[in-house]
Amino acid sequence: MTTVRVAVYDLGSSSFHLLVVDAGNDGVLTPLLRRRSFLHLGAEVAQRGLVPPERLTSAVRTVQRLRRAADEVQPDLVVAVATAALREAANGPQLIGRFEGVIGSPVTLLSGVEEARLCFLGQRAGVWVGKDPVLGLDLGGGSLEAGVGTAEEIVDVASVALGTARLQGELGIGDPLSDSDRASLASLTLDRADPIRSMLEDTPAAGQRVIASGGTVRALARLALGHYRSLKAASLPVNQVELPAGQLHQLADQLAVLEPAERLVLPGIQSRRAPLLPVGAVVLSTLVERLGIGRLVVSEWGLREGAVISALAL
Repeated sequence: MTTVRVAVYDLGSSSFHLLVVDAGNDGVLTPLLRRRSFLHLGAEVAQRGLVPPERLTSAVRTVQRLRRAADEVQPDLVVAVATAALREAANGPQLIGRFEGVIGSPVTLLSGVEEARLCFLGQRAGVWVGKDPVLGLDLGGGSLEAGVGTAEEIVDVASVALGTARLQGELGIGDPLSDSDRASLASLTLDRADPIRSMLEDTPAAGQRVIASGGTVRALARLALGHYRSLKAASLPVNQVELPAGQLHQLADQLAVLEPAERLVLPGIQSRRAPLLPVGAVVLSTLVERLGIGRLVVSEWGLREGAVISALAL
């Protein structure tokens, strides 16, 4: 069996990630290295329309650290992608040029449609998907990607402006969330969910099994499991864990009213993700109610794994 070592740089709206895997031609991906740094560029872009100079400098330094980590494991192939924040920032091309100089490889600025396609590829490789269509949702910092498909084909994809960092910057919401903040988040989610609703109207059966990925989804699943497991919640595996709609509503209610310090003592809450977690919980809670979704099945695989699968045509 041939194995290729692939390094994936995911330059996202909330955080920059590096994933290095050994990919076999049988489709098995064996993770070797993961690195992540939170930058929350999506909030800056939503507020200002660009990445300010001080954030640009921080972003370049982050990519330099990721490059040093990748070099230590000597990848055979480098795949670098940028998502919503850099898509929409007025100085996005300038940043991407800087990043390419550091990484030494081209950075692909993904369209929303291509980002959604890669997310679905990763999701359906990470959890069970059969012959019946499923809906995949990936909640990121700059956008929410949706895809409908089966194990064999992708039927439809869409990208909607419901990323957590984007919404925080766009609405200027507080922490903790006020009643008016929650109302604004719910209203905007309902307004922007129409493309996903249309996908389900075209393929109603996909609503029976809904796969969800992204850091917010994983954090919510770990928070839910942390109440019942003695293991350290941050280390709990959550692949294929089910989050019922009722539990999502409870988590949204709980997180919205907690002060930041109170939130940090909850199981599985990481300090850099804590500010955006209530926003993501409200978005997901509103979305499942709007779409009539009974539960979410968590996938630990998403965009980065999909980028590997696509690059190697696995």
